[in-house]
Amino acid sequence: MKDAQIAARLIEALNEAAGEGAALVSVEITMLAAGDAARVETHVTRKTRTLAFLSAECWSADGERVATAASVHRFSEPSPLARGEGVREADG
Repeated sequence: MKDAQIAARLIEALNEAAGEGAALVSVEITMLAAGDAARVETHVTRKTRTLAFLSAECWSADGERVATAASVHRFSEPSPLARGEGVREADG
């Protein structure tokens, strides 16, 4: 899998985890190793009324961490994350 495809999967997972109404403000991606993106995990690292800070890790099928990402998302209204609603984890 090419680096651009891995980056796209990470961004897609971060956007999905941030939820509806979240605009991506910034993203930083670090490629750690060559490999396929078998699994992507997302986590909320911090949330405020209008911003959500998320991180993601991309793992290969053999359990090697292939890439990491960190993002900031802005909400025009108070975020679902700030209201205590859960974060969705991307499949695949």
